[in-house]
Amino acid sequence: MAIGAAISDVVATAADEAGTRQAISSISVVGTRFEVTTGDGHIVPQDDLVGAILTLGHGHDRVPLRIDAVDTDPRNPDGAIMLYTMSTRDAATGEWRNICEPDAEGRRMGFPLAGTWTQDGRHLPSDTAFSITCTGGAQAKCARFGYRPWEKLPDGTPLWDHHQACTRMIRADYCGDGVGHTRNGTPIVIYDRNGIQQDEAAPGMAFEAAWGVDGALCVSRTRIPDVLTMEGLTAICPGVRQLPQAAACESHAGALILNRSIEP
Repeated sequence: MAIGAAISDVVATAADEAGTRQAISSISVVGTRFEVTTGDGHIVPQDDLVGAILTLGHGHDRVPLRIDAVDTDPRNPDGAIMLYTMSTRDAATGEWRNICEPDAEGRRMGFPLAGTWTQDGRHLPSDTAFSITCTGGAQAKCARFGYRPWEKLPDGTPLWDHHQACTRMIRADYCGDGVGHTRNGTPIVIYDRNGIQQDEAAPGMAFEAAWGVDGALCVSRTRIPDVLTMEGLTAICPGVRQLPQAAACESHAGALILNRSIEP
């Protein structure tokens, strides 16, 4: 799940140690953090955001988003990724409801990412707009895998494109049109040539495809033939190269992300 929005206001924030409200001068999204700055230039600690209600502007609509809990991602011990439990008010009942569905571990949390997403799955940069992605979604999974779009490789290469390619891979979006060809819970092995994720030999797994920002660069086999066959792939995106010899596809010079999946 991803929600596109822009922060327009803060209705309430957690009180400071003296129990008083703090005037807010600005709110921004830094990495996966909501960064709230008070009028005196103080950045509100993450734990103090619990209970805050942010008013999110999306077009002509305004949606309240309450932060119910804040935690660091256990998969990323460097603290670079924050996880938030967030809820919004049900228009019919007035009750606050978690905006995220459970992920594979039962977690119902998410975080903001700067930029917006188009219907065909492209991530567009923005200084003011952001999306909220839940941990069960491709955008959050890829950031948690280490493809953090706000960071760079040691040689200065931004990881923005790696994150984009990863979202295509997670969804099996071969054509790069925003349409996925997989099922939730399907096991995959993801790896790259920069060592962010390592190739792991796993029984029953075979090479599937090499990925770039616009989808698959080449495909050796589709992930789930019952969902999409190689013949079906030719019909819907004839521009994607089919290379049944895995070594030829795996060595594609432009590949940002590579993956293996269960061999039927």
